[in-house]
Amino acid sequence: MQKYDLAIAWCWEYDADFVHQIDTECGRRGILSYLIHPHNLLETLQRMEKGELQFKIFFDRASDQEEDFDQLVDVMQEERVKMINDADRVVWAIDKATMHREFSLKGINVPKTMVFPPWDKCPEVRSIRLNRVGVPFVIKPACGGCGDGVVTNARTMEDIQQARQQFPEDKYLVQEKIEPVQLNGRRAWFRVFFAFGEILPCWWDDQTKIADVLSPSEIDKKIYSNIKSIMRKVSKISRLELFSTEIALTSQGKLVVVDHVNDQVDLRKKSSHFDGIPDEVVGGIVINLVNWVEKHLCRTSTRREPSPCKKI
Repeated sequence: MQKYDLAIAWCWEYDADFVHQIDTECGRRGILSYLIHPHNLLETLQRMEKGELQFKIFFDRASDQEEDFDQLVDVMQEERVKMINDADRVVWAIDKATMHREFSLKGINVPKTMVFPPWDKCPEVRSIRLNRVGVPFVIKPACGGCGDGVVTNARTMEDIQQARQQFPEDKYLVQEKIEPVQLNGRRAWFRVFFAFGEILPCWWDDQTKIADVLSPSEIDKKIYSNIKSIMRKVSKISRLELFSTEIALTSQGKLVVVDHVNDQVDLRKKSSHFDGIPDEVVGGIVINLVNWVEKHLCRTSTRREPSPCKKI
């Protein structure tokens, strides 16, 4: 039987740099990594079924893109392989309607929101007083990602009804449109990454999609501290190891979470893509991920196995 420390499933072509950077860092530390791509997915499943392959940790970057990887996730769960972002937690944490409720209960500022049931279950809804969220407003599917199905300048019930039909099995959120304040000529909209205990804040212009590292010296220290405080609360709620959250600063000085928990974060590098994530942030995520893997291996190693623990 071949045993590997970390299995990484991936299929998106733009994930190649990120995945191979993890693979390289693992190799540098003597951590055995195994990459699972569509071309070797079936072989991997067959070898696992025969007892020829065994993994300790699994990082899934594929099942949200290709259904063929769902079986792999199921097998990893059956084998009780430790997952980076447990699959069951992910299903719960990426539901924006659920997170909206949880965040509100924990005192995290969120936009005024109305939740609509799935179109399939309730196509007709009674007339709603839209002044509860203001006009224009934002419409988004509860479990959507990458902006799919999001309407940013909706104005009428007809807009809501039309949007609900795009993903008829999903709940929909109708939210107050948050307009961030300007700070030093920038929209005060932040994409903040939580990576295995470390918080990595970025400027992120929601209109141009341009991201830059957010330095503590660029904004008020209290605002920077509060951004990190919000992320620690989100981490405790979601219980995920790696995710991102979007936070905006309003003219009233309130930090509002405008996008709750993103599990499959886009980690294209800015050096290769104008709307990518700063290279140093991606690099930090890689280091934190491999550090976490190494610590987990140290905690779970047995006397019969060579210890992966070593000073770097």
